[in-house]
Amino acid sequence: MDTSNREHRIVVGIDGSPRSRAALRWAMEEARGRHAVVRAVELTAPRPAGMGGAPRPREHTDTERLADLVAETAARVDDAPPVVDTAMPGHRGRELARVAEDADLLVIGAHQHAANVTTGVGAFAADLLRHATCPVVIVPAD
Repeated sequence: MDTSNREHRIVVGIDGSPRSRAALRWAMEEARGRHAVVRAVELTAPRPAGMGGAPRPREHTDTERLADLVAETAARVDDAPPVVDTAMPGHRGRELARVAEDADLLVIGAHQHAANVTTGVGAFAADLLRHATCPVVIVPAD
């Protein structure tokens, strides 16, 4: 299969933590060398319905916060590559893996405090690794 004309993509999971910011920066630097686009994805836990059964309108603020985080990180990377940011409902690794089905890489930050003694990764990362169809990079915490 010829993939020479295919857009190269790196998907990075963002949760706003310093370790996910480190993962985003790593992904941007890696994408620059690969001439790839970065897709920053923040999974947001499903929200309970507000008054009258209508969902609370927080998607816009999630998107704005994510855009600010991406802009702040891009300002620290020389010649930053294009970044598409998306906030979407979800909270499991398999949901992020689904977003990255056709990506070249999937990147997340390490959550050392939540590591499972047996596998060395937390529940989210373990779920992500089980379902990912591309290589996964876990960027260590600073």
